[in-house]
Amino acid sequence: MLLGILWRYFFRYYIKITLYFLSGIIAIIFIIDLDEINTQMNVLPGYNTYEGILLVLTRIPLIIQQTIPFITLIISIGVFFNINKKNELVITRAIGVSIWQFLSPFIIGSFLLGMCVILIINPIVVYGNKIGSSLIDKWRNTQQHINVIPWIKVKDINKDLYIGASEISKKEKTLKDAIIITVNNDNNSVMRQEADLAIIDNKSIILKQVKEYKYRSPLILRDSLTLENPIGTNIFDQFDEKFKSFSFYQQIKKIISSHDLSIFNGNTSETKFYFLITTPFMLIAMTLMAAAVSLKFDRVGQSRTIVTYGILSGFILYTTTTLMKSLGTSGILIPFAAASIPIISTISISILILLQNEDG
Repeated sequence: MLLGILWRYFFRYYIKITLYFLSGIIAIIFIIDLDEINTQMNVLPGYNTYEGILLVLTRIPLIIQQTIPFITLIISIGVFFNINKKNELVITRAIGVSIWQFLSPFIIGSFLLGMCVILIINPIVVYGNKIGSSLIDKWRNTQQHINVIPWIKVKDINKDLYIGASEISKKEKTLKDAIIITVNNDNNSVMRQEADLAIIDNKSIILKQVKEYKYRSPLILRDSLTLENPIGTNIFDQFDEKFKSFSFYQQIKKIISSHDLSIFNGNTSETKFYFLITTPFMLIAMTLMAAAVSLKFDRVGQSRTIVTYGILSGFILYTTTTLMKSLGTSGILIPFAAASIPIISTISISILILLQNEDG
């Protein structure tokens, strides 16, 4: 019974501090981002302050989603430091509560926070991106946009295709001013083909008015050319991923409707999905990391050391996570492995440190 009372007390304390901290961070983000939006967007003809505030509100969930692991780290360090300062940890351990029983309410709280990110914040982020994009397009009005040519990578058995286009029409299944770069994996040869129009179907890519460039070969002009298409009309879905975000619910709906886990059109979307669904475990890892750097200083007021250790640990994990995300996006690592490695390594190291403290 006593253990249950302590569990509820620490759980409520963690949730309360988390809500206070998030409220403060949201207020700071709002003020800074509104000032930045006013500075950058004020030159656009359709801009006004009220819609600028709306844009800031749509961007806050994205910033929270991206920074929530490190927010959790800071919150956990603060919580453990306050508990140490009040000698609550000493009293809890004195009545026979193990370190794992003590940490369980904070771990559960972190897991629930991660689930809120997946189920609530992520869909808001996707919806907010759509609203934000429409607002910016409205403000730009008749101003010319900088044309950005998107590129996708299509893997075949013995070659890789890099496809870009200035205009993409999914309805007509065409690419205007298409550029296709073919890299042959057998002999490492590279060929570049430029076409006024590319027509996409399920089995082929038909190029019109083609210019073909190859190393140490003269320019070849063709009226039309047909290439094999290994992924069919999924080419347009890959282009969509360059500009659109998909919420957790949309991804799950695609998995259920297709009855196939291979519903991702590229490494980018698959890596994003796995990093999203592993968010609760990443927050647990951050909580354990905070415990590892905080609880060993329970009887000495070394707050500077705690903060320094926490910042250093967070920086190392951030660097590792960014590296793993890049490796997953590029296809060097399996996306699931890229998302899991930082979590598993952090949890393992934190548990090892906590076990040493428990035994010591």
